[in-house]
Amino acid sequence: MENSFVEILLLQKHLPSPVRCVSDCDIEKISEIICAFLNDKGGWIVVGIDDKGSYVGVKDDEINKELQLEVTNHISPLPLVYIQKELYKDKSVILVTVVKGSLPPYSYKGRYYINREGLIIVPSPDEISCLMRDSFSVKSGWESIVNLNAEWSDLDENLMNNVYNQGLSSSRLVKSNTGLLSTLSELNLVDSYQIKNGAIALFSENTRKFIPQSRIRIQLMSKGKTANHFDDTVILEGNVFYLLKETIDYFKKRLPKQSFFIESETLRIDDYIYPIEVIDEAISNALIHRDYSDSFDEITIFIYSDKIEITNPGQLPDNLIKNKNVVLPHNSILRNPLMAEVFYIAGEMEKTGRGMPLISNKMKELGKKLPEWTISNNRTTLIIYNKLEKVVVNERVKTFLDSHSSNYIFTKSEYIDFFDKKPSKITAQNDIQSMLKSMLCEKIGNGPATKYKIH
Repeated sequence: MENSFVEILLLQKHLPSPVRCVSDCDIEKISEIICAFLNDKGGWIVVGIDDKGSYVGVKDDEINKELQLEVTNHISPLPLVYIQKELYKDKSVILVTVVKGSLPPYSYKGRYYINREGLIIVPSPDEISCLMRDSFSVKSGWESIVNLNAEWSDLDENLMNNVYNQGLSSSRLVKSNTGLLSTLSELNLVDSYQIKNGAIALFSENTRKFIPQSRIRIQLMSKGKTANHFDDTVILEGNVFYLLKETIDYFKKRLPKQSFFIESETLRIDDYIYPIEVIDEAISNALIHRDYSDSFDEITIFIYSDKIEITNPGQLPDNLIKNKNVVLPHNSILRNPLMAEVFYIAGEMEKTGRGMPLISNKMKELGKKLPEWTISNNRTTLIIYNKLEKVVVNERVKTFLDSHSSNYIFTKSEYIDFFDKKPSKITAQNDIQSMLKSMLCEKIGNGPATKYKIH
C-alpha cells in the first residue's frame, strides 16, 4: 500500500514550507499557527499526531467545522486555508493546508503571529513593517490593476451571489450586508467601486471588451500526433467560471467512454477515456495559474486519439517537477493569489498544492502512462495520455494468456495448476498483479472467492 499524503509529508526532510504536528485539538493554538504560517511561506498542520510522529487521534468529529469557523471569523484578511480529514497509517487525522498569505500581515483576534525557527511568536513593529512591504507585489500585480473602462454593472451579479452563498454554506465567508462586495474589497479586487482586472476575469459578462485573453481554444485532432490537421475548433470566451464549466461540458459531449478495471475494485468502472475529475483539475489549474499579462495569449487544448495537451501562458516554478512526470511535495504556488481565494470560496480549489499529484495518481490508478509537464517559451504544457503504462509480462504470463480465450475466468490456484512446473503462490500473485496492472484481466470478488477474468 502506498503512503498517504500525510505520511509522505512527514517523511520528507526538505520541504519548501514547514510541517507542524499538533497532538491536541486546541482551536486557538492551531489558529495561531495558521496565522503565523500565513505571514511566512505557508505550511501544513497535522492534528492528531505528536511531535514524535506517534498517532494520538482526533476525538471531536466537529473539529473541521469549528476550526473553519474560527479561521473565517477571527483571522484577517480572509485567508486561504484548507481543513480536511486525511489518513495516517490508516487512521484519521486532520490536515490543515495553509497557503502563503497574499495580503500580509495577517492577524488572529487582533494579534499578529510569525513563525521563527519553529516557534510561534508575536512580531516586532519592524517585522510587521516588513510583512506589509511583502504584500506590495500582490497589490501591484495584474489582477490588482484597476481597469478604467469597467463598471460595477459589467459584473455578473447572479454569479457573484452564487459564489457568496457557496462561501456561506462552506463557512468560508461570514454574512455581510453587502454580500460578496465586502470580500472583494478585502481581497483588493475592488476599491471604491473601481473594478480590478481580477474581478473582471472572475465575474465579467463581457471579457472580450476588457480582457480578450480570457479564452480557451480547443482543437480536436483527427489524425497524427502533430497539430497540422484538425476536425473541430472551438474558441470559448468568458470569465473563469464560465470557461471551466463550458470546457468540461465540451469534454463530456465529445469524449467517448471506456471501461476501467482497478485492482482494488470489484466492479467495472465506466468513465470517459480521460477521467473528468482529471480534466477538471487540469483546467482549473490552467485558469488560475496562467499569466494574464499578455492580452494576445490564450489557453490551448489539443485533443488527440492518444493524448490531450493543455498549454497555458506562464511557467511552473523551478524544482516542482522531476523528470517531467514526478511531482515533488509542495504547497500551492499561486500566480494569481487573489483570484485563487475567490475560487477557494466557490469550492473550485479543494486540493490546493495537490492538484498535480491528484492528476498523476488518478492516471496511475487507471494503469495509464503518467502525465508530463513541459516548459517552453514561458508556457507550460500538461500532456495527459490515454495510453496504458508499459508493463513487461513474463513468458509464463504470455503462455497462460495465449492458451485461454477472452472472458475465461480463473482462480489463483487454477493459474498455478496450469503449469507443469508450478510457480509458488507469491510468484503466481505477482504474475496476476502484472496482468491486472496492464488491464489484461479484471478482478472479480474478494477474499477466498476472488477470481479473475481475461479481457
